[in-house]
Amino acid sequence: MTSTRHQGPLTESEQKWYSAFEHKLKSLQGNAGFQTAFLDPIQQELAAKLLKEHSHLASLAYGGYPGAERVRLRIFPASQPGILPEVACLLVSPAATDAGLGHRDYLGAVLGLGLRRDQVGDIVMLPDDRAAVMVDQSKTDFICAQLTRVGQMPVECLPANPAALPLLGGEGKEIRGTVAGLRLDAVMALGFGISRSRAVLLIKGGLVKVNWRPVDTPAYQLREGDLISLQGRGRLELLAVAGETRKGRLRLNLKKYS
Repeated sequence: MTSTRHQGPLTESEQKWYSAFEHKLKSLQGNAGFQTAFLDPIQQELAAKLLKEHSHLASLAYGGYPGAERVRLRIFPASQPGILPEVACLLVSPAATDAGLGHRDYLGAVLGLGLRRDQVGDIVMLPDDRAAVMVDQSKTDFICAQLTRVGQMPVECLPANPAALPLLGGEGKEIRGTVAGLRLDAVMALGFGISRSRAVLLIKGGLVKVNWRPVDTPAYQLREGDLISLQGRGRLELLAVAGETRKGRLRLNLKKYS
């Protein structure tokens, strides 16, 4: 079975996606190409591996803004110029600026319209509880017409220019500090500036992924290169374990994207 860089054997659904994508690449003829739905980072890694075996094909990735986690790919003959996949950005604004809405609320409301998860890209939380939602461009009019509430809160949904919004991306912020060990809750507490008990609640609440897979165990042991995603708060990369202090604590170099 195919393995990804971080997590070893694929799940059944990942293997199914891998086989379907491989079949589609092999079935392309002449100047044919196609555009994928939104891919998560594991699917992107698998797609890149398969595309290396098809040197006559090229691809362009786009998720609506630089640094997007979920992107679409456009596959096309390498002899032809390519264009970016079609991604639209929707700005969803609640009627009240203290609505208390979060990433899960917006994702649930959008999927509640009948959309598949792969028709929706990143959802980035903005000031005043607003959200920027990346979607399949063909779904823009439908979503804006139907998305009138998130939870019990009335919202306004309008197309937006992602370049004008403060979206996740950029070079990230470097963080250095010490931890007793490489437990997930300890590293999260350092990187996100929260208490360890708060980190435990977030992990057990299903809001944390490591290398794009859900992890609900606070004691999960991290390694250099691991990427921690905290829903609504951004991502944290464990760049290096830079030795120990005299008291035996580990010195960590982290990078936070938020």
